[in-house]
Amino acid sequence: MKNRFSWLRASARCLLLASSLVLATAFMACGGDEAGCDDTIDDDKDGIGNCTEATLGTDPADDDSDDDGLLDGKEVELETDPLVDDTDADGLLDGQEVDELETDPLLADTDGDGMDDKTEVDCVSSPTDPKELCYACGWPHNDPGTLKSTGSDIGDVAANVQLVDQCGEPVDLWDLAGEYHILYMTAAW
Repeated sequence: MKNRFSWLRASARCLLLASSLVLATAFMACGGDEAGCDDTIDDDKDGIGNCTEATLGTDPADDDSDDDGLLDGKEVELETDPLVDDTDADGLLDGQEVDELETDPLLADTDGDGMDDKTEVDCVSSPTDPKELCYACGWPHNDPGTLKSTGSDIGDVAANVQLVDQCGEPVDLWDLAGEYHILYMTAAW
């Protein structure tokens, strides 16, 4: 039969350790719940109990220990590292990938096209579309996806033709939408 005061001896050992450790860490080191650590307490309201935070090494008083824009609890759910602001080391914060770009914070190249997500964001290419790559000369991909050709008169939207740029690469005309004025001239001899 288990001695009914065994928890008291374990707690006393924990209290000795607590003088040099964070209290929650001391409780976890001494056996978690048996030592009195209550994981239902979540001081920073990030979705992870203080005891679990002590085990993970995250700060139970800071809801985003690595300051990447994702709460520690969300990082545990997504299996990203709550102590590293850029889990996949692609140059984008985990929070930016999840909340803004909808890329995978566990994959440096979300769409698998051979370019990491940060490079694609920097060249205004979609990091989630494997068919869209950065233009060699740095043209943006500004096609809003809502353009429709209306004709060839003044004020009409021109057809989405491909132009060859100074790098010798074809560029879709509509990728220049909102950024450039295209002057198209013809001459008859």
